[in-house]
Amino acid sequence: CSGMISMMMRCTPRHVGMAVAAPVPLRRVATVVSPSRRSTSPMVVGEGTTKRVDGPPANLQELEASLTELRKAHPGAIIERYLDRVPRIADDVLLCAGAAVVGDVRIAEGASVWYGSVLRGDMNFIEIGAHSNIQDGTVVHLGDNDPTVIAEHVVVGHRAVLHGCTIERHCLIGMQATVLDGATIGEGSIVGAGAIVSAGAIIPPLSLVLGVPGKVVKTLPAEKANTHRMLAEKYARLAHNYRHG
Repeated sequence: CSGMISMMMRCTPRHVGMAVAAPVPLRRVATVVSPSRRSTSPMVVGEGTTKRVDGPPANLQELEASLTELRKAHPGAIIERYLDRVPRIADDVLLCAGAAVVGDVRIAEGASVWYGSVLRGDMNFIEIGAHSNIQDGTVVHLGDNDPTVIAEHVVVGHRAVLHGCTIERHCLIGMQATVLDGATIGEGSIVGAGAIVSAGAIIPPLSLVLGVPGKVVKTLPAEKANTHRMLAEKYARLAHNYRHG
């Protein structure tokens, strides 16, 4: 009998009679979605695309006069023409020292371009909307068929690269993010730091985009767009202080 009891004790699981913890529920993971795309034009190359010129434009004197006025208003910046294309810059824009603005670049009121950024509008145009900011070290260029259009109240973080793309209003482009030709970033979205948005990608409004290549990992609450607008306005006040303080 004692042997049987001993055997039963050895065979009885150790947790019998003890409280058993409830199973841990699985955490819901956000669905990761690859963005839809529009077809993009093949790279435009060949001697017929960017034609050589034999000399400066006929209205060179007028163009140089416009450049002189812009340089007086922004003495630390590098402001140049490309052929007959000269930047158009609103009166209250901040261009920091070392910022380069070349060619057909249109910058609206209250916008700011910070130290060491390059905006080169040669084969097409660049447009910066009101109260948007292009932070330090950012590069903005374009394609033959794709201008770069940045709407109002957009925040572009340090060392981003924007190339021939469209950024709708109230967006936040993270530090060192890249947005390529023909891509559109929908209103109120965030492109996370270091993300790469592929050519032709269509990002819906209020998206959070992360990774390489960039994918939509979640939909943001509607109030995020207003937060981005307020951040852009904060930078506009900061730019005002640099100009007038």
